[in-house]
Amino acid sequence: MFTRKTSVIPDAPNGISSLEPVTLGGIKQWILLRGKDKNKPIVLCVHGGPGAAQIGFISHYTAELEKNFLIVNWDQRGSGLSFSNKITKEIMTIEQMVNDLIELARILCKRFHKKKIYILGHSWGSVLSYIAVQRYPELFHGYISVSQLVNWQQTEKVSYELTLQKAKEFEHKKAYMQLFQIGAPPWKKPNAERIYNKWLQVFGGGMIHKGSFLKLFIRPILKRTEYHFFDLIKWLRGKLFSMSALNKELETIDLNQTDLKLRVPIAFCFGRHDDTCPSHLAESFYNKLQAPQKKWIWFENSAHTPIIEESEFFYQFLVDTVHEWSMNK
Repeated sequence: MFTRKTSVIPDAPNGISSLEPVTLGGIKQWILLRGKDKNKPIVLCVHGGPGAAQIGFISHYTAELEKNFLIVNWDQRGSGLSFSNKITKEIMTIEQMVNDLIELARILCKRFHKKKIYILGHSWGSVLSYIAVQRYPELFHGYISVSQLVNWQQTEKVSYELTLQKAKEFEHKKAYMQLFQIGAPPWKKPNAERIYNKWLQVFGGGMIHKGSFLKLFIRPILKRTEYHFFDLIKWLRGKLFSMSALNKELETIDLNQTDLKLRVPIAFCFGRHDDTCPSHLAESFYNKLQAPQKKWIWFENSAHTPIIEESEFFYQFLVDTVHEWSMNK
């Protein structure tokens, strides 16, 4: 309960299972490295949020991936294990976090003698990943986007409208009344976002389509040892701090205003039921993007987190995609 560590991968003499600090942008941050063979291709996972750090639970879902890849998870500055009272809001910017990501990618390449790595960005993490890939394509074999976020303000507005529409379709009077009363974002009422998130999840378009948040997220944190007891408090504080620190800058996100040309292969993954990042916004963006190779994959039984909701299918998708990209170089 009070010891922070990661479990050893069995029967893996050339494997790696390490939870360790790394200095990025002058700030101590934490990474989790797990793989049955440390010489396998590296996949750097960039979590969502802001502040939705995942070192504490994600290994519960990546055991199969660890057989084929060196999976690296990173708790971004100000979140999870990388949260600290010493971090001020002034150094919590998109630009700085992209720089952290690039610095980490270079560290991994040097340490494991790789020319390039793969990057997997989820939701908010897909914004950081997209910018990094666009600026430094020489560091990446390819980009795996999960629940791609394109325009923050538009995403919130459409997500709210979809949730309100579902309340109407299901004739859920309480949900419809509460959602109608808070109105469309941006919200000024203190409980508005909590009310929206509650009904977003109830109608199956939130973090998960079916099942329990407790079972899929909280129980794995309590069962695993990457976070000890007091890290759970850190995790919650980091999520609140990160959202608060980045709140104003989030409203400026619009990837449609970028070059719309990438020099690496891309794969977009979307849960069919995702109303958190409505897929049609990402589809429009995807269709305009130019890249050497492109693919779009639907996860029919998922909402916002297919890597958790359909982990077996996600494993096969990633193995097949990396194989395709390597064959088409």
